[in-house]
Amino acid sequence: MKSFQEKEKKLYKLLNKLNNFDVSQIQNKDQLKIENLVDQKNQLEIEKNNLEKRHQALSLELKQAQKRIEDLESSKRKDNEKHIEFNQKIDELNQETEYLIEEIDKWQT
Repeated sequence: MKSFQEKEKKLYKLLNKLNNFDVSQIQNKDQLKIENLVDQKNQLEIEKNNLEKRHQALSLELKQAQKRIEDLESSKRKDNEKHIEFNQKIDELNQETEYLIEEIDKWQT
């Protein structure tokens, strides 16, 4: 009998707990979790947008740097061509000078 009375007491306690149980607490917790997830989602979207802007800026910088490199390489090629042309003209002048010196020597002798 004692055990039956103990079980009955436990059952009443449990029924009281169930009667006092507030479903809104669970709903509030779930709502807080949802709000937290929404906040995290918004933060991630902000970070994503910032990263996309940074990526666009870096892409633009890369294109500008590549254009600058192409310009420098083109300028270097032109300078090399001018240098070669200049050296050819110097060689031509040296040959003409040698020829003129030979001609002067011939006239002097």
